[in-house]
Amino acid sequence: MTVHDITRPTVLLTGPTSGIGVGMLRALLRHPARPTALDQARAAGLTAYGVSVDLADLSSVQAALAEVRALIEAGTIAPLDAALLNAGAQFTDRRRTGVQGHELTFTVNVIAQHLLVTGLEPVLAPTGHVVVMGSSTHRGKNASFNLVPDPQWQTPELLATADAAEAPTEAKGRERGGIAYASSKLALVTAAHVWAERLAATGRRLNTYDPGLTVRTGLVRDMSAFRYWVWRWIMPVMALHPKATTARITGRHAVELALCDTFADLNGAYIEIGVLTRAEQVTYEPERQRELMTWLDEAIAPFVSATDQRHPQEA
Repeated sequence: MTVHDITRPTVLLTGPTSGIGVGMLRALLRHPARPTALDQARAAGLTAYGVSVDLADLSSVQAALAEVRALIEAGTIAPLDAALLNAGAQFTDRRRTGVQGHELTFTVNVIAQHLLVTGLEPVLAPTGHVVVMGSSTHRGKNASFNLVPDPQWQTPELLATADAAEAPTEAKGRERGGIAYASSKLALVTAAHVWAERLAATGRRLNTYDPGLTVRTGLVRDMSAFRYWVWRWIMPVMALHPKATTARITGRHAVELALCDTFADLNGAYIEIGVLTRAEQVTYEPERQRELMTWLDEAIAPFVSATDQRHPQEA
């Protein structure tokens, strides 16, 4: 029996340090298959490797992917059975940019995710499974308890362009930040349909998991101290609502999906808090998908090796 037989399944998890990612990490450790998951896994006598990555910097994502590939090529870890791409971000405005100059929310939630999916495909196991994180905010504010404004679809170039540097009023800034987050999730869900088709060509799968309104997370990184206190200590009562949940519950559902305990044959599906639903119809529009994927492929091209960038842009 090889070390790979002992440590399978091999799972990659982004964002395991807080919020939903912690729930996923704990669910991985409780799972009967006991997949690997860093410090707590090491404490449990399992093998785990930490790879540092900054999703606001595509060069950092490129370096992290190279590190994962090196571990697999050296035989240190097996090809990935599952990749839970959980990490994301929301901000109180859309004036900030990532290292490459694109609007920060769009960089973290869409461009970096596209680079991760593209770069991870060659190191997935033959039946590898990728799970990306959707959000009910892509459906509009009524689906998010009116906490986040409606998404506003624009060309990818405009979605990736930050607002002017001059500071708006606090309320206007929060609204713009919320729109940026909802729009980024609308773009991610749109891209996920194409990602699933691309992975299916090599026998792999990709599904989108919507964690619902998950209380007590640190998603909005820069809210005021008072708003953060409300979010952390008052909002948890919302977990009683059927469309809301906790990191522990939603983390368990996401891990069950990723490790094929549930919906083992699905590809390109949309699952909300463990329930199979369907993404908004606009995310299936072919022209919107082509426009978005063409732009994303061009945006990540400098950070993808020739062997990894094996998908031509859609005609």
